[in-house]
Amino acid sequence: MKTFTFLVLFTFLLTGCANNITLSGHNVSNVDATIVLDKSASVTVISNAEGDQLTNKRYIPNVIAALQARGFSNVSDTFDQSDYTVKVNFRSESKIETIQVPIFNHAQNLPYTICRRDLGTNTRTCITRYRNFMDPIVSGYKSVQTPINIYTFRYTLTDKQNHLILDSTNTVVNKDCSKWNMFEFLSKDAISRANFNDPIDTPYEIEMPPTYQCQ
Repeated sequence: MKTFTFLVLFTFLLTGCANNITLSGHNVSNVDATIVLDKSASVTVISNAEGDQLTNKRYIPNVIAALQARGFSNVSDTFDQSDYTVKVNFRSESKIETIQVPIFNHAQNLPYTICRRDLGTNTRTCITRYRNFMDPIVSGYKSVQTPINIYTFRYTLTDKQNHLILDSTNTVVNKDCSKWNMFEFLSKDAISRANFNDPIDTPYEIEMPPTYQCQ
């Protein structure tokens, strides 16, 4: 499983809070590839005992809906006994990231030289000219500290004997959006990315729907 230090290195692009938000994320999972999941089998979705129970409970219905969208027809949070159990855990963490940003200076009458060579005489002639307008020039870089929020949704899938079948961690980075809406997004998107046959270790970028309200 990748560390949070690795995860926060992914850049994020925000072009507005209500639409056109591009999230950088990472999906890491390990799976028992010998297991063939029966999508008609019963599945219980519960909160991981180690997580925030109120937060996890809030998004269990979203996880159930996402599993049903993947073809699991018998999913609930109320089964006393089931063929499979999905334990979910949502958590967030704030960090300070140091990034390098360019320093722009404006220079007027900046000289530049144009050279040409005469093909007949092989004589090289150079002319120096000047820009008579303001040009932004990168004169260096400076370090800027910016806060970032890391949102993680981890879930495990076990069988009746409590044998681990799938362990998946899904993380996105975002600066401004509400953590509740980020968790809502993760609860659906992570299940849609689940691979029940092969392990995954994949960074990705995804543009949220234009109608998605991040606050």
